[in-house]
Amino acid sequence: MKMRDLIKMNGPNDGTRTLYESILPNELVTALRDWSKAVPEPVLIGGVALSFYVRPRNTDDLDYLFISEQDVPEEVSGFKKARDHAFLHQKTHVEVEILTPEFLKVDAALVQKVYDTARTDSGVKIASPEGLVALKVQRGFLQDKADIVALLKVTAIDLTEWSALLTDEQKQMIDDLRTVAEKEEG
Repeated sequence: MKMRDLIKMNGPNDGTRTLYESILPNELVTALRDWSKAVPEPVLIGGVALSFYVRPRNTDDLDYLFISEQDVPEEVSGFKKARDHAFLHQKTHVEVEILTPEFLKVDAALVQKVYDTARTDSGVKIASPEGLVALKVQRGFLQDKADIVALLKVTAIDLTEWSALLTDEQKQMIDDLRTVAEKEEG
């Protein structure tokens, strides 16, 4: 197995770092590989997806977005059901969170847009920076806001195509966070 280039983790992704080089704990890499082989259709979101774009952060689970509840598998080889909307990797005990529009209480059109704009790296569908921002602004928790600022600092985020899917309050929050990101850069 090739050794990961840990130097690439010292900053945002310059386009040369793979998804697997963006993940800190090796257990997450193992769980991600096994999940992606067994269930290739969902989109990776959350801390691991964020780490693909910005300086990687430590996280201990995988978050996957499905189009609907009907798309969520009942069983996944190598994983056991931990609870509703979560599986546990049997080798590493990494939890895989399953998220759907119904579970998140967000518009299905927003989730579809996240799917439509996702990119693929290392055989894994990853939410675009815009998709991550659009999902994170739905909750607006402190960590979500910090994640949005981190993305805004390293990536040109254009949410023009997402405008109809965001409320005026959410758009204002993103504008305010963009100002924070600009101040932190300067």
